[in-house]
Amino acid sequence: MDNRLAPLLSRGELLTRAEFRVLAHLTEHPLLVGHVTVRELAKQTYVSTATIVRLCQKLGFSGYSEFIWHCKQLLSDTPHISAQSPDTADNLPELFAHFIANYQQTFHWISREKRQRFTALLRDKESFFLYGAGFSYLFAEYLTKKLQVLGKAAFISGPGDSRNIFLSNAARYQVFIAVSRSGETEQVLDKARIAKNVGMTVVAFTRASANSLAELADLHFALYDDAVHFAAEAAGITSFESNLVLLIDLLLLEATE
Repeated sequence: MDNRLAPLLSRGELLTRAEFRVLAHLTEHPLLVGHVTVRELAKQTYVSTATIVRLCQKLGFSGYSEFIWHCKQLLSDTPHISAQSPDTADNLPELFAHFIANYQQTFHWISREKRQRFTALLRDKESFFLYGAGFSYLFAEYLTKKLQVLGKAAFISGPGDSRNIFLSNAARYQVFIAVSRSGETEQVLDKARIAKNVGMTVVAFTRASANSLAELADLHFALYDDAVHFAAEAAGITSFESNLVLLIDLLLLEATE
């Protein structure tokens, strides 16, 4: 047993035998923390996922993700950061509050129904074709790597690849995911139309404004963009990209709980 997780066992009297077995399993195998989904843990300990959720709630956590995050903190060798004094908090950049407001605006638009539809795609489909141009390619590649880690067949392509690469591979994939800030990049729209015609589910991540890609998509995630116009300079620094990374991680986290 890892002594760093021992404090969790102090609340053992509140748990059922099955719940305690799950907790004991994690303390005996600390390397699982952060690397096992709730379903995998349930299978390893011969309980239901509902049992694990109840365990987390009895320990004072909102769910499995928060519980695992707490376990990671206990296992970390990094000293805890002391609470900020008011003076320290005043040193935050003025733009910090601006970025937080933008994040909140984005997640206000991402409904539970949309998140659940994305979760269903990740659970039910095995093959994904991702496409992005310019800076958007970096985020499409990030999501591709994440999907591959989850065991999905995920392929990334961009404007530098021949159009024939997509035409020859489209029939092999079930979901087409496009990342396009403007939603008007012609190379992206071309691939989305083809994907739609061959029966792929089209998922799009764009800025929150009317655009052609959003109209094509079966599932559209609109992100707040504080740039005035969709054709803003790529070098312009806004919260759009950070919103996008947060959204991707949130969707993947919910889908793997």
